Amino acid sequence: MMDHVGQHIAQAALYAGFAQASFIAGALLAWRVPTLTRPLWIGLIMAFGAGAVISAMSIDLVAVSYREAGVAPTAFGVLVGGLGYFLFIRLLDRSGAIESIAEADLEGPRPPTAREGRNLLIGAAVDGAPESIAIGLTLHMMAVGVSAALVGAVFVSGIPQALGISAALLASGARMRRILVRFSGLVVLGAAFGVVGYQLLEGAPHDVTAVRSEEHTSELQSRQYL
Repeated sequence: MMDHVGQHIAQAALYAGFAQASFIAGALLAWRVPTLTRPLWIGLIMAFGAGAVISAMSIDLVAVSYREAGVAPTAFGVLVGGLGYFLFIRLLDRSGAIESIAEADLEGPRPPTAREGRNLLIGAAVDGAPESIAIGLTLHMMAVGVSAALVGAVFVSGIPQALGISAALLASGARMRRILVRFSGLVVLGAAFGVVGYQLLEGAPHDVTAVRSEEHTSELQSRQYL
């Protein structure tokens, strides 16, 4: 029979993987309902998802961190996490290793190249890491298990990314089967990072729990504006 820690690890993997499964749902929507790949729909869903993620993080991690450890650890975690994620993304952006949906010209005069499609996929993987880690962290912060609000918010926020990336990959000639295989890889990565998030705080004191949770909270909130 699985012990307490093993159950939490399994939950972290399951819920973080489920949140990233929105990429599979988004790919199927882009394939069957091409209208949803228009900028208006992508923007509306993305804005709704961003608001949901920020609200869920503020309630489920920021407020709990403040209550458990006080102002200083919470503020320090927010500062380090937000600045660290911003600098990391800017470094990757300058190197040309990633591309975001906001920067991609999905309705330009030519279809995106295979390299641009790959960069969009890498960008999605980079974005998904702090989301999945935060889901794993909530197992330490919530009295009744993982934050359902956060899982739902991450799921919704992933759909517009999936719509845009799928449209780009389909325009570049990629087959839907290959797109689904790639997005399945994002689900596996999400599950793995969910476990990492849980293990980060296993046995940690309250002040360390607050700092680390706020680092990933601010990373998530930072990416909503990048």
